[in-house]
Amino acid sequence: PHTVTRSSYFDAGFDAVINFDLQEEAQAGAACLPAMEPIYSEYSDKMHGDTPFNVMSYISSHDTQLFSRIADNKPAMQKRAAAALLFTPGTSQIFYGDESGRAFGPTGSDGHQGTRSDMNWADIENGTAQPVLSHWTKLGQFRARHPAIGAGEHKQLSTKPYVFSRTHGDDRVVIAFGKE
Repeated sequence: PHTVTRSSYFDAGFDAVINFDLQEEAQAGAACLPAMEPIYSEYSDKMHGDTPFNVMSYISSHDTQLFSRIADNKPAMQKRAAAALLFTPGTSQIFYGDESGRAFGPTGSDGHQGTRSDMNWADIENGTAQPVLSHWTKLGQFRARHPAIGAGEHKQLSTKPYVFSRTHGDDRVVIAFGKE
């Protein structure tokens, strides 16, 4: 499993590699986003070092766990996980259903099969998933409008409230969090 390090894959032509570490680290961030500060700083420092590189981070995977299950299907935790992931330096992968709280399914003989459950289209259509989906949509659109969130250098500006900035070229964004 790859982490946030510049490896020989980059010398062989890779633009980015998968970061397998964020899934566990994001649990603390979903409980309290300021807990992500050391992670955000470390990732940014490493990726913007002498030879810059990129990684793709995720909170759910077909080979590990679904974050909705880690979060006990609690909408508040699923919303906070969106911030933990989408404000992480580098590229973010949204595994299908992260944005709508898709449930872990039956496993059969393969313990990971439950992570490959059917998309929860009915929850989206009947509005059950709307609060979580709306939050993910808003954060995803914000990230898309501000490339500095993923590509910029990270700087913490304040601890209470938790405030940080990301700067990349002419794009600078400041993100502040209060209690919720």
